[in-house]
Amino acid sequence: MVQKYTTQIGVIGDSIIRSKQQYEICYELGKEIARAKAILICGGRGGVMEAAAKGVFDSGGISVGILPTDEKDPEVNQYITIRIPTFLYWTRNSLVSLASDGVIACGGRVGTLSELSYACMYGKPLVCITSIPGWSREIGNRGTIDDRTEIDSTKILTAINGVEAVKKVLSVILSSK
Repeated sequence: MVQKYTTQIGVIGDSIIRSKQQYEICYELGKEIARAKAILICGGRGGVMEAAAKGVFDSGGISVGILPTDEKDPEVNQYITIRIPTFLYWTRNSLVSLASDGVIACGGRVGTLSELSYACMYGKPLVCITSIPGWSREIGNRGTIDDRTEIDSTKILTAINGVEAVKKVLSVILSSK
């Protein structure tokens, strides 16, 4: 019997891991996404994306990398199952959020901030991991990206680890299906 994957969870954050704790959280995110029979959506490169993709890979799941250039990009991580070349560079950040049913952020700088913004503009459930410094902590603690309700149409949830984050995003996604 073929396993049907119907939920896609985006994982966004730093392209370079900041700490052992961040790596472990993101690896755990990937494992939990695979256990839930969901598909990981990410930018396909290093850092948070690679740690989550490795967790998915080690658990036999599926990951999709929406790449800023092409599949020959030397920064594409080896754990990505499906590579989608875009040649859109930073613009591809909108596709990561758009392709996801819900998004989990862990750390992050300006690229992550753009993905967080797109997730809110597209009305995607969003979980920010607040135990790691960066935009996920900042936005999670604020509870909003923008004070205009027509822009920030999602409730921003927080988590401190990967298990909690996946559980929360799945709860919102599944309650809306």
